Formats: sequence, structure tokens, C-alpha cells
Amino acid sequence: MKPKILKIILLMLCFSTLIAHGQKKLFIYEKNGSIQSFALSDIKKLTFTEYDMRVEQKEASAAYIWIENIAFLNFQTSVNILDNQMRDISIFPNPVTNHLTVKNSEIIDELKIFDIQGKQYLHLSPKKKIVDIDMTSFSAGIYFLQIICNNRISTSKIIKNTNN
Repeated sequence: MKPKILKIILLMLCFSTLIAHGQKKLFIYEKNGSIQSFALSDIKKLTFTEYDMRVEQKEASAAYIWIENIAFLNFQTSVNILDNQMRDISIFPNPVTNHLTVKNSEIIDELKIFDIQGKQYLHLSPKKKIVDIDMTSFSAGIYFLQIICNNRISTSKIIKNTNN
């Protein structure tokens, strides 16, 4: 299957799953550093082609996002910002060379690491408050760490340095 088609299918599955789980807002992070956000309740229609994603809103014109420009997606799960944040989370060291430690006051349900292109490199279901991640095999660069606890999602940027 072509990589673009696979990415479109994954985006569609992601949207339908997250809408079904009561997500409130969609954030689209593009490779050029720009961020677009949409309230899911305002989205009238999502259309995918081989090259782009079209977001039609109820009270606004449509937005077009080239599929190959999408670096990462994130969803806000709650209208109340304080409820959505994981206040007691620690991620260190960052930048990381070999081992990354993630500590949280709550049990971490899932951890995922994505590169800037959106490719998933790691998926763990630790069910612990402290997780050590071996990153020695990761190439130097920028990654996104997604942490899921009690249906809340937190995303952090991780910088991986070269191994000495």
C-alpha cells in the first residue's frame, strides 16, 4: 500500500476514534512549525484525497492541509484547561542521550514516541508511575512523546542527542 494512502487511512481512523471518545479540539502541527486548531463540534465535514485533507467548518470556509505537510496531530479532551493538563509530570533529561525517564503522580496508561514526520517509534502500556525509556537506538533529532493517563493526553517535545 502507498505510504500516502496508509497515512490517510490512519488519519481517518484516528479522527473517528477520537470523536467517538468525546474529544473537543483538533490541533494539526505542520512540518513548517505552524499549528492549526479546530473545535470538533464546529467541523461539518472532513474530506481526504491522496494529497490533502479538507476541513469544512460550520461557520467558516474550508481549510486545506497537504497530507505530506502534517507532522503531528493532537487532541484536547476537555474544555476545562486545568482538567486537561497533567500537572505532576516530569520528563528528564531533555535533551536525552541514552535513557529518558518519565514520572507522573498518576499511573501512565500509554506512552508513544513519534518523529517529526508522524512515524511512531515506540508504543508502551506501562501501567506504572515511573517509566525508563531506552533511546540509545534512536537517531539524533526531534521527537514527540505522547503520554496518556486517565483519558488525558499530554504531548511533549523530546530532543535526542547523538550517543557519545
